Amino acid sequence: MGIDELHQGFVERLEAHQSMLLRVCWAYTRSIHDRDDLYQEIASRLWGAYPRYDPQRLFSTWMYRVALNVAIDFRRRHSRRSLELLSSEPVEHASPSLQTDRSAQLEELYEQLDRLPEVDRAVIILVLEGYSYRDISEILGIGESNVGSRIHRLKEQLRSATGNNR
Repeated sequence: MGIDELHQGFVERLEAHQSMLLRVCWAYTRSIHDRDDLYQEIASRLWGAYPRYDPQRLFSTWMYRVALNVAIDFRRRHSRRSLELLSSEPVEHASPSLQTDRSAQLEELYEQLDRLPEVDRAVIILVLEGYSYRDISEILGIGESNVGSRIHRLKEQLRSATGNNR
């Protein structure tokens, strides 16, 4: 396979999964600038690792694993920033008519995500994406029972944080 074919295949796959990458960026950053930087870093790392991608595995699983590892590293490197700086930028929304209610809900969700350890944040993102315990286990490199325990604990934490006892 030539470099042009390799590049074309990579670009097509990246575009097909762009929304997934953007959700990872939203979960691990708070500013537009940081989201753009993280997205570029993820795309760059994916491209660098793409020749070693095993086509026997799902591309989305491999991509998520790389993206989450890059996001976790990015967050750690940028953790020296003050929380005030990270939370000073408003959250953008696609629909202005829903902005007031959604803005408050999204801001609360991002605040809750900010408080979670990196692996727990990744678990939440993957659950929201609809991945199975097995897929989450493979992406994060943790056992399925660990995934189940984390999900149960995270649900309980979120319920108590929001006052929702359902």
